[in-house]
Amino acid sequence: MLKLGEKQTLKIMKKVEFGVYLKHPEDETGEERVLLPAKQVPAGLCPGDEIEVFLYKDSDDRLIATTNESKI
Repeated sequence: MLKLGEKQTLKIMKKVEFGVYLKHPEDETGEERVLLPAKQVPAGLCPGDEIEVFLYKDSDDRLIATTNESKI
């Protein structure tokens, strides 16, 4: 359900020291999740809130979310 290279609205499932983990709203298990780094998490968001992000792979080939606009 998470789509690489696309903007998606995802739900915050868990807040951690280094960011928040997001999941697709239709994913009941939360097994497929992606990290949004702490420096990109808007103030005031809590687990259960939704946010629009772009999904890409980092240099270690991990799926990562960003709130920055893609230049492509």
